[in-house]
Amino acid sequence: MAIPLATTGTATFDQIAIVTGLVGLLYVALAVLLWRERTGRVTLVGRLTDTIGRLDGVPRWAALTPYLHAISLLACAFGVWWDIAVHIARGRDTGPFGTPAHYPIFFGILGVIVSGVLPIALAGKPLPARTVKLTKGWRIPCSAALVTLCGTFALVGFPLDDVWHRMFGEDITLWGPTHLLMIGGVVFSIFARLLALAEVEQLLGLNKRRLFQEIVAVGALLIAWDLFSTEFDYGVPQFPLILHPILIAFGATLGFTVLRARRGPGTTFAALAVYLVIRGGIAWAVDQPLGGILGHFPLLVVEAVLVEAVAFALGTTSRFRLGAIAGALIGTVGVVAEYAWSQVWMPIPWPASILPAALGYGVVAGIGAGLVGAWLATRYAEVAGDERATGIRNARPVAVRRTHQLGAVGSAVVLGTVFFCVPRSADPGVSAAVSLERVATGAEPTAYVTVKLQPGDAAEEARWFEAMAWQGGGFLTHRMEKVAGGTYRSADPLPMYGRWKSMIRLHQGQRDLVSMWVYAPEDAGIGKPAVQVSDGQTVGFVDEQQVLRREERTDVPRWMWNGGYALLGVVGLLELAGIAWLVGRGARGGRLRAAHLGAGDREREIA
Repeated sequence: MAIPLATTGTATFDQIAIVTGLVGLLYVALAVLLWRERTGRVTLVGRLTDTIGRLDGVPRWAALTPYLHAISLLACAFGVWWDIAVHIARGRDTGPFGTPAHYPIFFGILGVIVSGVLPIALAGKPLPARTVKLTKGWRIPCSAALVTLCGTFALVGFPLDDVWHRMFGEDITLWGPTHLLMIGGVVFSIFARLLALAEVEQLLGLNKRRLFQEIVAVGALLIAWDLFSTEFDYGVPQFPLILHPILIAFGATLGFTVLRARRGPGTTFAALAVYLVIRGGIAWAVDQPLGGILGHFPLLVVEAVLVEAVAFALGTTSRFRLGAIAGALIGTVGVVAEYAWSQVWMPIPWPASILPAALGYGVVAGIGAGLVGAWLATRYAEVAGDERATGIRNARPVAVRRTHQLGAVGSAVVLGTVFFCVPRSADPGVSAAVSLERVATGAEPTAYVTVKLQPGDAAEEARWFEAMAWQGGGFLTHRMEKVAGGTYRSADPLPMYGRWKSMIRLHQGQRDLVSMWVYAPEDAGIGKPAVQVSDGQTVGFVDEQQVLRREERTDVPRWMWNGGYALLGVVGLLELAGIAWLVGRGARGGRLRAAHLGAGDREREIA
């Protein structure tokens, strides 16, 4: 069956030409750099890295990339939060460069790729003990290969995003497959940055500057992981609310465990400070100078305290014990703390009814994340040449396998928890008799919306029940306040004019998400008629995807949707496999080098 391609929200020829031209120029420049550096010719980039390398006391392949990678990550994070705010306020865009926010994302992704290619071009002795062989006489650090891999996956997401829009219509959701491909590639590149720091430590040891870079990298990991919660932070989640505490528990446990399992007291607080300053700065910049929407974010203070407390009480000799116990505490005490914080500042306060499920899933996700964080910390320690990395002398193979097994169990637990909680359902058995209390009339009418639900207890213990309006040049969300049994009124009036899309949203149980229209304009670009609820009309709640994701096509076969998401799953697994293999390869080299040095020391002692 032939499915006609959509044109709304897709790239025009000039935008495709711009993207292709910029990427082409970059790759030509990188090819020239690779050729000149590998043939011994002088380049401006080489001179710059030599200068920075002398100042920092690091090999030339490790000199420039930490700074370029940090700037690129900041650009991507700023661009994503800005872009989502633009979509919430104004609706769909017109292609890869349909909004200014796409530029920092695009150039940030290119920067991530360059930060991986530079050490490939500049690779030379001294190199870590384990490398990736490209040709005879040309070996590169594992971290360089990993950054390039992650950056390439992220860049591929840009053209695939346009293809996705043409096939399935505009996908205005953070968790769309191509969006996750771009965001995931950039986030995963942070693990490569931590690997690069461990490789340099293997050669030169640790100093304060490199410790600071590691703290910043973990702070960046906390910031980047919060990107996956952005819809919750802005107040327009399109997935069950239970995902929010799960994502917080996972991100906090993973980031803080990776750092504190290897470094001294107080380092988690330093990473927390990086997170709060930069994350808060981005939220302010999008809201104030750019006139966007204020993005809220989890505090993570209690989570940092918990990890420090566990490390103080139990030590860091057993990293997996530290990660598991810290994860369990973050999944309980940390989740309760974020529940309290949500009542103060988050756009959708967590209801008390969510706590039993949040604590249960939070513990599971926290322990799983703690095991993954401990696995990463152990591997990074081995890369760095830490003799106690496995806690067993000479790193016996059985001990290494045991840590791999624990890390795999942690990954499976977390992925299973997330994928179990992601699916949504929609109970079509809810309807409402609508009353409109007009506030403004004329060209820009607004009204308080009162709904009498049938059944009357449909909103009892709801995860959220709110009135929302978006994409009309701003964003409004108000709680539905109970005025009588089964009857609720919006706390403020909703707009019913122009490009605004006004609705009532209801989240029942763990995963049931339904909405009812109040107003929506005609949209000829996607063939949708205008919607205007009248006073006294009875309206049925429908699957929320039909309301929030109005631009998505409904004439595409289910197998095509499943194929698209399956492709994302394959790509994600490839990225995870790449991280595991390259980090593990670097760790094996560190173990062999540590064993070799240890044998040399023993021989000298005997002599």
